[in-house]
Amino acid sequence: MNSAQRIQAAIKLEAVDRVPVAPWVDHFAASYTGLAKDVFIRDNRQRFQAVLRTALELGPWDMTYLAENVSLTLIMAAPARVYWPGRDLPENEIHQFEEFELLGPEDYELLRRWGLLILLREVARRLHPQVGLVQGLSMILSYTLAARRQVRALRAAGIEPAVGFMHPGPLFEYWSIGRSLGLMCTDLYDRPGAVRSAGPVWARAMTRLAIGGAVAMGVNRVFVALSRSSPAILSPTHFEEFVYPDLKIIIGMLLEAGITPVLHCDTRWTERLAVFRRFPAGRCIIELDGDTDMVKAGEVLGGHTCLKGNVPAWLTAFGTRDEVLIYCRRLIETQGRRGGFILSSGCSLPSNARTENVKALYEAAEEWGRF
Repeated sequence: MNSAQRIQAAIKLEAVDRVPVAPWVDHFAASYTGLAKDVFIRDNRQRFQAVLRTALELGPWDMTYLAENVSLTLIMAAPARVYWPGRDLPENEIHQFEEFELLGPEDYELLRRWGLLILLREVARRLHPQVGLVQGLSMILSYTLAARRQVRALRAAGIEPAVGFMHPGPLFEYWSIGRSLGLMCTDLYDRPGAVRSAGPVWARAMTRLAIGGAVAMGVNRVFVALSRSSPAILSPTHFEEFVYPDLKIIIGMLLEAGITPVLHCDTRWTERLAVFRRFPAGRCIIELDGDTDMVKAGEVLGGHTCLKGNVPAWLTAFGTRDEVLIYCRRLIETQGRRGGFILSSGCSLPSNARTENVKALYEAAEEWGRF
């Protein structure tokens, strides 16, 4: 099997010749290749070359992200204040976000009445007044064209690109950054009607953009952010009322378009895993980080949904190679043998991960992941 076939078989819960390996590389690629973090963010070509070299030399991996969320264009799209390496921070520091009340209570109505594009234009105006409309559109076009070339080059090297679009997820996920988490949680009590009515508008419009972006990239998978909707932050009642309706719209639209949702479940999801059984079997990927109990995830979702993860960031940064191998072997033996499993880092690799620990993921799959 080639990489694309392995990934597709894992999604469909079918047998594979080897457990697919797909770490999320991000800033680690800059550290591994010796590229300064500010250059990694601002230079599309050098960023891609660093990602490609990392994925080939420490694998070759079956699939990887293109470090989309550390590109200049997508960082600027986040509804938060950014501190940049080489400007606000030393050139080899990773970028930082500062949440503040960028979005006000009135912006729920702005979205509902005028739509997503007007809202996003307003967010851009508030955060980056120095960037005009023409310059902003030019940045988006340049990023899109570069990403299309990178997709082709990655596939030519035998590696699948993870996704064709980064969907911010349900309204609560994006808004809790733009409002700040504390104010957003207060809104669930003080203005629940505004949140409920804006959610479907957001979900439908953003998912239409995601589908168009994935088609343009030629990658039939879409990242969907689900980090702040977990039991670590939201109660079951609030999840069902404010998040699940949006998530149902997003996943339904993606599946109808023939696109695989890649549900990125950072933070602890152990107590809420059963919610994903409401969606069709063999159609989604769920990415889990080190906070979720992977054994429990297998018990709840094994045979229903492809699981991806979850070698913890702390282990790749501070553990030993042998410890990583042991962790990976346990994942392969408990999850991989039943099918529907992709071995990966838990979220992205930390910038200070040890090279031998990252390489151990592929080594573990070669040693114990062939069936």
